Amino acid sequence: MKNLGMEIKEYYPGIYYISGKQALFDTQIVVTKQLDKETHQTLRVLSKHVREEDIRAFVERAAKLSEPGDRNNVDAVLQVSVSANKELYEAIRRCDKVMCEALRELMKEDFEKQERETRQKTKQETLLEAIRNLMETMKCSADQAMAALKIPDADKGKYIAKL
Repeated sequence: MKNLGMEIKEYYPGIYYISGKQALFDTQIVVTKQLDKETHQTLRVLSKHVREEDIRAFVERAAKLSEPGDRNNVDAVLQVSVSANKELYEAIRRCDKVMCEALRELMKEDFEKQERETRQKTKQETLLEAIRNLMETMKCSADQAMAALKIPDADKGKYIAKL
């Protein structure tokens, strides 16, 4: 289909490419309701109205991937799918322990990263509180309080900024 200098081609059922001089950039449009059930099951999980069987198939297939790049792609697809279909994912999580564990395994790196960030933030908040307490009770400067707590010189700037 050509219209006003743009070309729209359907490469696969439900997958369209728009290109041409009038298009700002080449674009791919995915119409999830038109996707072939078997061939593009992975893309079907991006729909707002994903079916449970598509989620299960995606998670089972994704659990077998081992390459870091593949895991990043799976995480991105899952984030979109979960945010669009929270109720269905919650139902699966509550009712199916095996699927829940598979989802947890897929998201393991994200959970670990979030846990590390939370621990680091908690540690920083605790040290900041200790610095304030030393300054107040011992009537010392911020530098003296940080020296007493053996805070590395490289980290002192970020604590002073928060005092």
